Amino acid sequence: MSKLYYVDKVNKLLVSQRVLSKRSHLLVWGKLISFCLMIIAGWNGLDGFPNIWLSLSVICLLVYLFFVYADNRVDRKREHNQQMIQFYEDEIGYLGNEFSFQDGSEYIDIHSPYSYDLDIFGPGSLFQRLNRTTTVPGEKALAHRLINVNTRISKNDIDQDAINELMLSSDFREDYLSTPHFKSKVRGTSMYSNVNTMPDKNIKWLQIFPICSFLLILYLILSYILVGKISSITSATLTVLFVLQLFITIALSSKLKTAFCVSKSIIDFNKGYMPVIKKISAYNFKASELREIRNIAQEYLEDLKSIQRIESIYALRANPFLWLLLNGFLSIDVMEVLKFQRWKVRRLASLPTLLESIGKIETLASFAQFNFNHADYCIAKPQENMLINMKNGKHPFLGNSGVGNDFSISKGSISIITGANMSGKSTFLRTIALNLILAKNGCRVPADKFYFNPNSQIFTSMRTRDDIKGGISYFQSEIIRLDKAIDVALNTPNVILFLDEVLKGTNSVDKLEGTKKLLSFFVENGITTVLATHDIDVTSLELSGVKRNYCFEITAENPPSYPYKLTNGVCQNKNATFLINCILQKQHK
Repeated sequence: MSKLYYVDKVNKLLVSQRVLSKRSHLLVWGKLISFCLMIIAGWNGLDGFPNIWLSLSVICLLVYLFFVYADNRVDRKREHNQQMIQFYEDEIGYLGNEFSFQDGSEYIDIHSPYSYDLDIFGPGSLFQRLNRTTTVPGEKALAHRLINVNTRISKNDIDQDAINELMLSSDFREDYLSTPHFKSKVRGTSMYSNVNTMPDKNIKWLQIFPICSFLLILYLILSYILVGKISSITSATLTVLFVLQLFITIALSSKLKTAFCVSKSIIDFNKGYMPVIKKISAYNFKASELREIRNIAQEYLEDLKSIQRIESIYALRANPFLWLLLNGFLSIDVMEVLKFQRWKVRRLASLPTLLESIGKIETLASFAQFNFNHADYCIAKPQENMLINMKNGKHPFLGNSGVGNDFSISKGSISIITGANMSGKSTFLRTIALNLILAKNGCRVPADKFYFNPNSQIFTSMRTRDDIKGGISYFQSEIIRLDKAIDVALNTPNVILFLDEVLKGTNSVDKLEGTKKLLSFFVENGITTVLATHDIDVTSLELSGVKRNYCFEITAENPPSYPYKLTNGVCQNKNATFLINCILQKQHK
């Protein structure tokens, strides 16, 4: 998608904001004038013609309330517009390679089968480029999808219908993804699902007191209306109940306070999800996965409305006079805690299902936004014949500015890619693997065509690091990684090993012999491998016809140029000696 689309959206919203700002200014004046007229009319009604002036005062009050209502609507519209402007500006930044989204650094795992080597997390990572989530469940769900791509081995795991629907539903997608991030208040609140908000199981019997109070008050009113007097016994009984309920409330105040704190936290927790739940509930989805998510949200939304009513009662407790009356006559503190406990037992157990649903729709919406931004990318298509077949594929981080290459991987094949330093070998390995991850998640791929086997899996050995604290050297770390790669390959069908310069920590002769033995083992066991190496001699190994040689050549110029174009065969040129000579000549001058 062109930046012009988002720039046009921002410009239209800025015009709308200016109009709304002027409207809000007029409404403020309207509120001020109508309020002053209401006071003046009420004051004049005290001197004379009370019916006329008081009627005028009531009319001014109604006008004032109308202006308040209209101004609140304008404020909400302005706030929504500002959220949309921020969303569009973030997308403009994304298309300019300026990322304001969470990068998922906390999910970096150097022991992952592939995420550390492929820059799945961290600044400028695949996660940051895809991430449009607005909640912690959404962020975690997206990370889980990218980390566990090897478990997605079926066409049904791709959720293509849901992603396509969200991509085409721009109004819903953009409105949903513009929701302010509800993240800072969420972490750690899952503990509340196991917290008991009941101060004492025995207080359930206290519900009888408010019922008695209500019946006595009703009896007093009816007695006064029908008989014209109030029974002293009834009044005394009501007074005793009033004092008793206040005494019980005060006696339980410590336990009730704890219950209120926990209840308030859970209510705030649920309120934080209210905006996204409302948006999901209101949209008429067609894809089955999305309809299921909407049904879960709609069911939960009804119960959220009930705890909003509980919260409004909580707010009344701030007024001492109301607190005295409500607890004296109705034991309101005890009653609301009991009511919330019933809600918690009935609904809070389903909270994990709701959060999982929110996480899923935010993940799918993130993929849909990526597809919308890159509508010129190809739709990856599942196939069974080959593990990967890519035409003019480019690195997702480079997009259309990258150099495209053709490549295919069949089961059990050994692909050896040679080339000089900086010629593009490692980047190409990441190109293949990252595009496969995109394809298996239903995202478009920067290629003319991309076919993949849904059963294909990924394991990489590209970045090796030592561990001084753990007493593991660089070479030992690489051996451990290769051992893990072999173990995975022997026990996992359709896995593709992406290896970048194996055995880097030893001398050239030892490295060559070790690499040859490793490749021979891969051939004997039918392990699919893509190997990038500087060792040209490795390409001479006879491997029963399953081996294919590719190279990234550089031009023999001064200085050399890098076309980053993959060709068949073995590389002929090198650049290390030339570059060292350039450095030495520079220092000599």
